[in-house]
Amino acid sequence: MRSLLLEPSSTRNRRPRSAYAAGGVLGAVLLVRSSLVGAQVNVEPLRQQVAKNGVGVRLRASATTLAGNTRGVIFGSSALAGFHSQRNVAYLILAGDYTRLNGVVSVAKWFGHARHNYELRRWLWWEAYAQLESDRFRRVNLRKLLGTGPRVCIFQSDALELFYGLSYMYEQTALETADRQPTGEGSAHRLSNYVALTLRAHERISLSSVSYFQPRINQPSDSRVLSVTGADFSVTSLLHSRIDVSVRYDSATPSDVRREDVELKSSLEVAF
Repeated sequence: MRSLLLEPSSTRNRRPRSAYAAGGVLGAVLLVRSSLVGAQVNVEPLRQQVAKNGVGVRLRASATTLAGNTRGVIFGSSALAGFHSQRNVAYLILAGDYTRLNGVVSVAKWFGHARHNYELRRWLWWEAYAQLESDRFRRVNLRKLLGTGPRVCIFQSDALELFYGLSYMYEQTALETADRQPTGEGSAHRLSNYVALTLRAHERISLSSVSYFQPRINQPSDSRVLSVTGADFSVTSLLHSRIDVSVRYDSATPSDVRREDVELKSSLEVAF
């Protein structure tokens, strides 16, 4: 039986009160620790919510138990929490997915990302971020990265926002593969470029897309591309319905992992 927060399908400038901000982060941690913590998520809706309200939290979780022709469990959860205070914006993302059917683990991944923005001008921010990631079926045992760089506002109105970000990123990747000299393992220095677009089609409908291009500085042919596009539907002031499509390309992968990956995910979220 599925929980209220449902994740049914997948193809593979106001100063916040400190108690609310701390409570949001604590809630994020508790939610993800309740199950195995997943995929890259589109943070732009949360970033806008934080900028508007001073503090924002989005929670999503699902649990399915199967018995009969198929036996197994499906877990999924994510938590996004952030706050905005004067020139500072910070947020934390934790997410994960775990699926075991008929004794075989088909999905096992978790993801954590923390980011801080400091406003230099009305149109310019400086970002710093850290990330941890693990994905069993991409053979990523653990990937750690740190990055910093500017975020620029190209266009902004009530209906449309367009931002560009560029940062230096250092990463270390440990793979779990039978390859003797696995491609993509070790440390790398990259340039992380992203374009973030948000369109408010209606007071209850928001469309957003974030695309990343991350070439290796000393070897540009070693590159990663990630695009996350989503539609957010406001059912009530607290309940939101979402559809997200993620497309990933990695030029350096182990021999038994495809370079391309596509995921479609629909979900219900509690946002406040």
